[in-house]
Amino acid sequence: MLEPSSSTYFLSNVESISAGFNSIGLIIAGAFIVVILKFTPLLKSLSNFTKLKPKHIVVIAFSIFIISFTTSLFNGLGVHHVQNAILTNQTQIISGCITDHKIVQGNSREEMFVVSDVKFKYNDYATEQYFFANRDHDTLIKNGQCVTIVFLPKQENGILRIDKV
Repeated sequence: MLEPSSSTYFLSNVESISAGFNSIGLIIAGAFIVVILKFTPLLKSLSNFTKLKPKHIVVIAFSIFIISFTTSLFNGLGVHHVQNAILTNQTQIISGCITDHKIVQGNSREEMFVVSDVKFKYNDYATEQYFFANRDHDTLIKNGQCVTIVFLPKQENGILRIDKV
């Protein structure tokens, strides 16, 4: 379903293995930090340099690790949900011509358009698994352009593939 063709403008790159390895990598990095802080004079040097007690440095390091691990875990779950939706054929395919294309400028760029009465929106700060605005702003997404879109209706119409018609 997500195989490119000669008319493919965008194809999602939903990573399957990296989501699990990010968490494993963080666990290894956390263990490495613990070993360095526990068995080297680094903790004392950091304490002298920052004027913080060693236990405060450990709490800060542990807090950063927990935040990183949690973020990685939630990102991995998001990728897993997208993969599962693709594997269980929860995608929909729609064809038609783009209408009501709008660009909203702010701190980022958000674009909206409609194809056959289905509304899509995307931005230039989106996660990797969905279509996002091209920062060069040279795109085929414009009124009148006919496309076929593979998307996930249960996940805010996340665009997985766009083909020119």
